[in-house]
Amino acid sequence: MLVRTLPLLLLTVTAAHAGTKLETVSRDLSGGKATAISTWAQGGMMRVETKPNESTMIFKDDTIYAISHKDKSYVAMDRASMKRMAEQLNPALQMLQERMKTMTPEQRAQMEKMLGAKIPNGEAQPAPEIKRTSRNDKINGYGCTYVEVREAGVLTDELCVVPANALKGSAELMASAKKMSVLVNDMMTSMDAPWLKQMAQKQIQNFEAIGGIPVISRHFVDGKPQNETSLSSISSETVAASMFDIPAGYTKKDMMAPR
Repeated sequence: MLVRTLPLLLLTVTAAHAGTKLETVSRDLSGGKATAISTWAQGGMMRVETKPNESTMIFKDDTIYAISHKDKSYVAMDRASMKRMAEQLNPALQMLQERMKTMTPEQRAQMEKMLGAKIPNGEAQPAPEIKRTSRNDKINGYGCTYVEVREAGVLTDELCVVPANALKGSAELMASAKKMSVLVNDMMTSMDAPWLKQMAQKQIQNFEAIGGIPVISRHFVDGKPQNETSLSSISSETVAASMFDIPAGYTKKDMMAPR
């Protein structure tokens, strides 16, 4: 959930100030491969690299850039482009919303598996219950306390949390993350799908409510841990401005164009 929560908090600094580098590892607990994620944050900007699939995401100037190194291309997502995309997708989302009303439990479960999240039934959903427990742990040298997230009484996530001020560089990271989360939330408002908006808002609310930085998080499905993300290291360092630039020679693509 480190990056389910994906992916939250606002601070403005100059590029001359030290930034932050965060290393995390995400594991599929059903036997899938581990994914290494490197995140750099500085001056309200963010860069996320994922291996082994070699994808890169850059956030700056209120725009999210999804970069494909395979074909040396990138897609830019800002409020204007998301509004245009919403205008094209909304008719299909309306049809999906109607179809969901008549889905069998099996069909709904299949769709939720594809989306990686529970789909609300259309009505407003109760806020998740976020509870700080008395369980403590030490993960990769970081002392932490477990927080549980429950929806309708069912455990969906557990996170071992460290106070943000206990991790050097966390303020810079949280500043950039919050700035990006505001953009994502604003983008979702143009989508004609209440359940998508609820999912986005829930992630923001959950992040703000856990009270710190998770050093390990586990996502549960039907009472069993499905995936796990752990913090390997976090450090304060000056990040070169070029880390937040689109690589030279890469071509911009329309995000609605067929792949």
